[in-house]
Amino acid sequence: MGLEEKVAEMAKAYGWHVELRKKHGSRVQDLILRRGGLVLVVQVKDLSSPAGPRAVTQTKKDFDEYVRHLLKEKLGITVIPVLISNNISDRARRRALSYGIRYYAPGELEKILK
Repeated sequence: MGLEEKVAEMAKAYGWHVELRKKHGSRVQDLILRRGGLVLVVQVKDLSSPAGPRAVTQTKKDFDEYVRHLLKEKLGITVIPVLISNNISDRARRRALSYGIRYYAPGELEKILK
């Protein structure tokens, strides 16, 4: 039994509803644990070495995608992060694209709000 399955079994024993490796949005989350109004988006890393920054980033991305899924599929809400600035550096533009953030100049604001 792998670590994901062990965590899932332990959660079930404590009364959690468990979804194992299910796709929500564009990402597959290792485990979604629900009990009452609490949801845990769990990333499991069964590694011989300590989890590094990449595992933290993956966990954050899984969480963000699950929240987007809940908002859109369960509540019918789409949330879009927007940065408005007079200018944006190439590095910031690449990072914004990787995070799904849209960026606009102040003069474009009226156009996007219509």
